[in-house]
Amino acid sequence: MPDPIHCTVFLFVSLLAAGIGQTLWMRSAFSRRFNVAIDQGYTFRNKPVFGENKTWRGFIFMVPATGVCFLLVHAAMRIVLSGPLLLWPLNLSQFFLLGCWTGFGFMAIELPNSFAKRRANIAPGAPAKSKWVRLTCFIVDQIDSIVGGLLAIWIFVPVPLSAAGSLLILGGLAHYLFNVVLKHLGLRTRAA
Repeated sequence: MPDPIHCTVFLFVSLLAAGIGQTLWMRSAFSRRFNVAIDQGYTFRNKPVFGENKTWRGFIFMVPATGVCFLLVHAAMRIVLSGPLLLWPLNLSQFFLLGCWTGFGFMAIELPNSFAKRRANIAPGAPAKSKWVRLTCFIVDQIDSIVGGLLAIWIFVPVPLSAAGSLLILGGLAHYLFNVVLKHLGLRTRAA
């Protein structure tokens, strides 16, 4: 079992760095080539399956970017720590593949969330009309990707429960603050 603090820092910084990279990627002209809806416009019971906001752009970047971030953060932590890095006994290629798999889980978990929102008549990128549904969506939107990443990791390596809990709290707060900054910069229409 990895050290909970090392694990929390490693996963938080890796996912944060990949998320920042994804934001920059989504702003690039090159990424627009992959702006194709995952559901290809198909419907389920006369409603979009996921909606137009769920495109291949995120997957194309986030999967390999998380793998690269796992390698970079692993190397940085080994340099910064005076003692050993207490994570999983993996070689560099395994860390990269675990990162790619985590990035896939990070992105894939958003699809059921989008599917549920379309069934509830919530338009892509729009808030729910009901106060309680809006609050539920807000909470889920802040942590769903972290849950997906953690579920993906747990298939292959253990993550201390204290690290998982810390990641949900820190990651949820970071996600919200990141959205506030993007809204302030005019890069998002709403923070929640």
